[in-house]
Amino acid sequence: MRDPRLKVFAHNLIRYSVNLQPGEHILLEMIGLPDQELTKCLIEEVHAAGGHPHIELRDPAVTRSLMLHGTKEQFQMLKELELERMKRMQAYIGMRSGSNITETSDVPEA
Repeated sequence: MRDPRLKVFAHNLIRYSVNLQPGEHILLEMIGLPDQELTKCLIEEVHAAGGHPHIELRDPAVTRSLMLHGTKEQFQMLKELELERMKRMQAYIGMRSGSNITETSDVPEA
């Protein structure tokens, strides 16, 4: 059973915080959420507002592996792709959670 507070929270985020208008595109970036019920509420509210949700689900442990083994060329392309995607959005909501806040602390800065 869905917690009714999630629906209210999603409504407030979409209708008030980002004031999504019909036809607008929004990127919902969900990182490390143990449950995707909020994601589903956001998708439903975006559609109710007449918008277009674009979803990015990320897992911090997978991101850590990518960071440890990725190449400069790979990250350059990723940067370009993400920049182009963001340019095409009219709104953005990022949710971050997780059980290990230090997941990427051992990843070298370089």
